Amino acid sequence: MAQGHDNAPGRPAAPMEGAARSQSAARARVMIAIPTFQREELLQPLLCAIQEDAADVDAERRILIVDNDPEESARAVAATLDAGYLAEPTPGIAAARQAALDSAAPNELVVMIDDDLLPEPGWLAGLVDAWQTYRPAAVMGFVRYVWREGTDPWIAAGGFMRRTRFPTGTELSALATGNVLIDSAQTRALGVRFDVGLGLSGGSDLEFGRVLLKAGGRIVASAESVARDDIVSRRTTLAFVRRRAICQGQVRARLMSRDELAAARIAKRAGHLVGGLLRVPSFVAGEWLARLRHDLPAGAVYRRRRWFAQGRVLGALGVMTPEYKRPA
Repeated sequence: MAQGHDNAPGRPAAPMEGAARSQSAARARVMIAIPTFQREELLQPLLCAIQEDAADVDAERRILIVDNDPEESARAVAATLDAGYLAEPTPGIAAARQAALDSAAPNELVVMIDDDLLPEPGWLAGLVDAWQTYRPAAVMGFVRYVWREGTDPWIAAGGFMRRTRFPTGTELSALATGNVLIDSAQTRALGVRFDVGLGLSGGSDLEFGRVLLKAGGRIVASAESVARDDIVSRRTTLAFVRRRAICQGQVRARLMSRDELAAARIAKRAGHLVGGLLRVPSFVAGEWLARLRHDLPAGAVYRRRRWFAQGRVLGALGVMTPEYKRPA
């Protein structure tokens, strides 16, 4: 259930000191939540990898499968693999993620990993160690995308599935929740929740991070926590990457113009509209120049940016295309 974003870095976070550091170094309580929707075949290898990696982490831990399928297709898998199970029938990844946070015990850290990822060695320790060192509201791990052999080089070069691996402790100005640790006590105290209304359109993690930062919470990176995403064939098509880029542009325009005051909201949407309209022709020109130079990566990047700009225009006009729309 991956939803990806690039994340702009901030300043290095200051490690905790003195009594606060001693308190944060106490044995952590961790719930590893796996939001899932009709991907039972992926759960067994994921849980086995999690259990193997977590064995070396000095923390109280439990695993919870959060099933977003109204038919509860993951219930039998959870019972077979001796994992906790929680059904959340409200459609959308945001509802599943919020259900995981709501089910956390007091002072329990919630680690979320998407059901189509696999943790690499040191994954859980990287998240917990960063939290114990900096005590932020959220720690964001790295997602390493692996393209299938035979993927069109144009698509692989375009940065359509990409994250930046920031040094551990870097304060981030945006959040993606495919591989993340959330301090449930802090988010509850700050009143920050996932917006269920964004569950199918995408961007609920981006909005969660925006609200968290606005409320005074901090997000730091962990370069040591890595989860691998082996990109499936259906995500290596031109149609998919085009739809994804446009949807992300729509979501960005919608989220960045969510002011309470109507005048400010209208002004921001107008800014996205004008900005998108101005960028589209420049990106088209850049793509053609790249073709003339036979620069495949540059041409792919320019087209991705053009699609994103087109999405901004559509989003500013109120047109939304749910990226995770489900059959009726």
